[in-house]
Amino acid sequence: MANSSASSRSANRPEKKIGPFPGGVGVAIWINQVQADEGSRKIRSITLSPRRYRDPKSGEWKDSTSFQTRDIPTLIFALEKAQEYVYTHPLGDEQRADESGVPY
Repeated sequence: MANSSASSRSANRPEKKIGPFPGGVGVAIWINQVQADEGSRKIRSITLSPRRYRDPKSGEWKDSTSFQTRDIPTLIFALEKAQEYVYTHPLGDEQRADESGVPY
């Protein structure tokens, strides 16, 4: 079963990570397999890494699901890099576009 857990660990890794930047802010790009009317296909999803901070009382590092205004430029930069990566590394069936003409 060691091979099974090793393969599931590698299956749970993002395709691309951008960051982390100061405060732990970053973006991960994931490939997911979904069922569609046309059959199974791969799509991408994006997750934002939580902001990291040190709890002043306990001294422990913690994650926050919210961001501070000073994080906005970093978030924009990371999301622009994610967009650039997705547009320059299309998946096989991402040549199609949604109604707005943007590849998905």
